[in-house]
Amino acid sequence: MKNKHVICVGAACWDTVFQVEQIPAAGVKALALHAVQRAAGMAVNAAVALSRLGISVQMWTRIGDDETGRLFMQEMQRERINADGVRVLAGVQTSFSSILVDLQGERTLVPFFDAKIPADASWLPLDKVADAGAVLVDMRWREGAAAALSQARQCGVPGILDADTAPAQDLNDMIPLASHVLFSASALNIVRPGLAPEAALLDVAAHNPADVVGVTLGPQGALLWTRASGRVLHVPAPRIQAVDTLGAGDVWHGTFVWGLLRGLPMPDIVKWANLAAAMKCEVFGGVTGTPTWAQLQARAASETETLRVSTDYLNTN
Repeated sequence: MKNKHVICVGAACWDTVFQVEQIPAAGVKALALHAVQRAAGMAVNAAVALSRLGISVQMWTRIGDDETGRLFMQEMQRERINADGVRVLAGVQTSFSSILVDLQGERTLVPFFDAKIPADASWLPLDKVADAGAVLVDMRWREGAAAALSQARQCGVPGILDADTAPAQDLNDMIPLASHVLFSASALNIVRPGLAPEAALLDVAAHNPADVVGVTLGPQGALLWTRASGRVLHVPAPRIQAVDTLGAGDVWHGTFVWGLLRGLPMPDIVKWANLAAAMKCEVFGGVTGTPTWAQLQARAASETETLRVSTDYLNTN
């Protein structure tokens, strides 16, 4: 599947990210140390990661016919992401966010999603799914995600769900549609409250048809269960000094799909994903620090002993 493209489906957003010394209390004016503006959204960020790793990507989403939407489309062009599946809607605002990131890399987000953006997904070109190597969706546009995952399952194409924080019912409705269900820690706790991550993954796996169920745990790395092994694998993350954690999980998901398309062993896929997400966290500006293949390759070579990343894949793309 190396030459196959990936379809990413989710909500589009325009982020303004401010770096501040500390997240201010109410009623306080805080001067930003640095600021970045760029296209964002969970599936959008994953698409950026895939494109920078050399994978052809199509983005399916919705924006408004406003200046923010035009900036979003320019960013898609710069990141070499196919935007033919981006629907421009008259009379609505493109979603946008203001984000504060402190010097420890933690953040506070204030997103705005125009309630006038229609949820309808009937316009999606689902006939294109059969030719894709994978479909990756987020939870921010449930109707589009469900349509794409359902089509992927029907066509035998891997369907990857970025199962981030959302209402429990929405998560429970979406999980059975995906072949690969990859949770954030908070989302896993929503669907399996009170269970330790490994036990929660096993319970999700026991009640759903997914081939792979996993959870990202930030600096603790990731846990992954595969139906083929029947076991939960823990893969630690490299130790870094985080500058900005915004979008780290999205970069992880994009790199995970990259590894799937390359046919890598599952442990190596998670190691690469952990490394790419860690590298992103070392740079301020959301997914600005998402590595290219050359950057990831060079870093992996220096981290081989620590992460035991297989060198068999270092010279191929």
